[in-house]
Amino acid sequence: MPDSSADQRRSLRTRRLRQARCVFNDGASTLNVTLRDVSAVGARVVGEGLASLPRTFELRILEGDGVGVSSAQRVRLLWTDGRTAGLEFIA
Repeated sequence: MPDSSADQRRSLRTRRLRQARCVFNDGASTLNVTLRDVSAVGARVVGEGLASLPRTFELRILEGDGVGVSSAQRVRLLWTDGRTAGLEFIA
């Protein structure tokens, strides 16, 4: 039987294991997360405290050493179970 959740995806996911940071409240608040999957339209992150994220924020994907920022993107929180969250990139 096919995976119905995979059928609903708009874009192919690529597995990643990168440190990232959720930045909100005009940069006054941050939440460290791990990027697990990314696609052309969104990402999946895991971490503690994801239920406290606002509806939109900036996702900063860190360089391999965890120091510099390799990319930053505005995102919309689509869903969370408190430990994992699905994000949609905002154009």
